[in-house]
Amino acid sequence: MFIPCVLMAWRSLASNKLRSSLTMLGNIIGVTCVVALINIGFSGREHIQNTISSVGQNLLFIQPHFNKDGKTHQRYRPLKVADVESLRTNCPALGNVSPLVQFAETVVAGDQNFSAQVLGVWPGYLAMRALKLKSGGIFTSADANAASKICILGYETSKKLFGTLSPIGATVRINRQPLTVTGVLAEKGASAMGEDQDSIVLVPLSTVQKYLIGTQDLYFIVASARTRDDVGALKGQILASVRHSHNLAPDQTDDVEIQDLGEQAKMVDQVLLAATGLLSSIACISLLVGGIGIMNIMLVTVTERTREIGLRLAIGARQRLILFQFVIEAIVLSIVGGIIGAGVGSGLSALTSTLLKMPVVNSLTALALAFFSSLCVGALFGLYPAWRASRLDPIVALRYE
Repeated sequence: MFIPCVLMAWRSLASNKLRSSLTMLGNIIGVTCVVALINIGFSGREHIQNTISSVGQNLLFIQPHFNKDGKTHQRYRPLKVADVESLRTNCPALGNVSPLVQFAETVVAGDQNFSAQVLGVWPGYLAMRALKLKSGGIFTSADANAASKICILGYETSKKLFGTLSPIGATVRINRQPLTVTGVLAEKGASAMGEDQDSIVLVPLSTVQKYLIGTQDLYFIVASARTRDDVGALKGQILASVRHSHNLAPDQTDDVEIQDLGEQAKMVDQVLLAATGLLSSIACISLLVGGIGIMNIMLVTVTERTREIGLRLAIGARQRLILFQFVIEAIVLSIVGGIIGAGVGSGLSALTSTLLKMPVVNSLTALALAFFSSLCVGALFGLYPAWRASRLDPIVALRYE
């Protein structure tokens, strides 16, 4: 019974191609939006999560903070290397730590120059930020202690200054100071916050402080917890350590603030999830509009085929068969529209991936949801017209003109 009804429904819809196409349009638009938005939303979440994970979700960025609470007035106190040493001693949950001084400067090599971010760090900074070498080697603790005039170039910095040539052993100048290149970083790309991680130069902190900026102040301290579960404990230990090293009274507020990349990742994930859900809900309205269109056309179809329905009922067709036939017609309309919409949505996802240069994966979940939604729309909105058709009085239907 099922296959004959499907074939009959297909012939009925094919006999009115333009009307059937226009009826499916709302469904096509709705499914296209659902598939595209789910693909883009979930792929975007995964991309950002991977980007943050590549930086390190156990990382904490500590920076000075000026406080004025109305009771006590605290001067702005810059961080020092002594604060970093205090963290090493007083923070059991600490995995690794590095001071950080960062500033923009023009890097010169021969007749080439490039504006890059210069980072004064300790050797452990590379491991914390998951920075890998493409060639050469990193500087050591001995180099850092001796304020050696060496540096490591980021991938883009090396490319702009030396092209395809190896810069290992070459000399670059920063603020007129010559530095010998010991390594080149592998390509990293932008961070989740949009920071260019390839247009950089890593220099031992002591070298930066002695030759390039002439100050002992730190811009940040970068710390990593042993595990993600230790991050909360590490935050408390850091605050306690800094309060002790800065001799803060109990009634004075903390003079540093801590940024947690893991918490930022959660916030970004929640925002993207909410946005994807909201946009998908709006897209579902198009499916409802498409369903209303299907109901409208099916009611017209029932009216046009009243005599046919009456004849079939008169020669013994059961009401449930008439009901089933018209429900199948509505479902066929929806499923065909859903298949077309899924194809268009997948194509739109691929186009978005190309334009935004972000990997967008066609999710089986999105396609399954689109197919199920189309099936439900067809069944629900086709049920009332089918019920009306099955309830026609054969005698009245045969007299219908």
